[in-house]
Amino acid sequence: MKRPGSTGKIVAAALVFAAGLYAAPKAAAAFRNVQAGAEAPSFKLKDLSGNEVSLESFKGDNAVLVVFWATWSSRSLTELADVQKLIATFGPKGLRAIAVNVEHEHAADEDLKTIREKVESLRLSFPVVLDPGLETFRNYGVVAVPSTAVLGRGNVLREAYNGYPTSVHLEMKGLAESLLGMKPKEEAAVAKADAGYKPKRQALLNYNLGRRLYSFGMLDKSEPKLKTAAAADPKWAAPNILLGDAYLSLAKKDKGKLADAKKAFEAAIASEGENVMARTGLARVYWAMGDAGSAEREADEALKKGAAYPPALLLKAAALARKGDVAGAEKRIREAIDLNPMDAQTRALAGRAYEEAKELGKAAGMYRKAWELGGER
Repeated sequence: MKRPGSTGKIVAAALVFAAGLYAAPKAAAAFRNVQAGAEAPSFKLKDLSGNEVSLESFKGDNAVLVVFWATWSSRSLTELADVQKLIATFGPKGLRAIAVNVEHEHAADEDLKTIREKVESLRLSFPVVLDPGLETFRNYGVVAVPSTAVLGRGNVLREAYNGYPTSVHLEMKGLAESLLGMKPKEEAAVAKADAGYKPKRQALLNYNLGRRLYSFGMLDKSEPKLKTAAAADPKWAAPNILLGDAYLSLAKKDKGKLADAKKAFEAAIASEGENVMARTGLARVYWAMGDAGSAEREADEALKKGAAYPPALLLKAAALARKGDVAGAEKRIREAIDLNPMDAQTRALAGRAYEEAKELGKAAGMYRKAWELGGER
């Protein structure tokens, strides 16, 4: 795979470090910062002709596919071809799509030429927009490329996929039919129940406010909002996942917060046992506590549910490296990097895994790349 480069340093945004992804779609979470049932972050980006495309303009549509892709990702091209087929079939019924290119932080002329060639060869009839500086990529917290958001009316996230495994095409087709009201009444009722959990309004309002405060680094102010959200809807894991992440951040200065983080992630797992983000969060807590065995166990559980989830892969890599299995660790590091070479946090976690393997030169390289991409060790 061609590894995209980076041009210059950017200021690190305060992003959610929870993460989660892939596997069976019902357990999927392709974005760190957007949970099923929440409204997808809006964006205004320009297409290849320089025309502005706003996600806000799609709010009145019943089914919208937002695909984060790059030409260096073969699965991206496969998915775009399949999305075009879905648009050809269901476009007249109201299905919409947007492809957000995340080629590089700053696309050079040669990049733009390659993007245009791919778009033309695929004969895409839906908007293809560029994400300069990867601002939207980071705002969503894309964990792997490609990643896809399936939005319902009001741009509410109904399902998320990453890596585009073979089964996803049929999953997206069925979900689109459901959102467009094309399925028989009985099937539609089942599909509606599966089309992402719809949290209670009070929970959603407090979660969105808590998430916004967290993104600005106001952890003390985000905590009560997230607690209120969790209490308002105990079946929704998202507030406790973000709460656990906030406690992990605070634990860098106050180790006592690790117990709070553990409690939050355990509550998230109790809400949604198949949630990859929650399981990986608990693994991170155990790792921070120095319990490598429990951390590896939880990472394994996460990978059963999301076999291509970079944070879980990299935590597993660190555990293997600590046990002396450097080859196994490197294999998982490569898998994680190939899934998302433009993500600073993935690079930083890879650096930690290499540190465990005593590969200090490679660790330094990963940390340097994380810094270039706007992350922090």
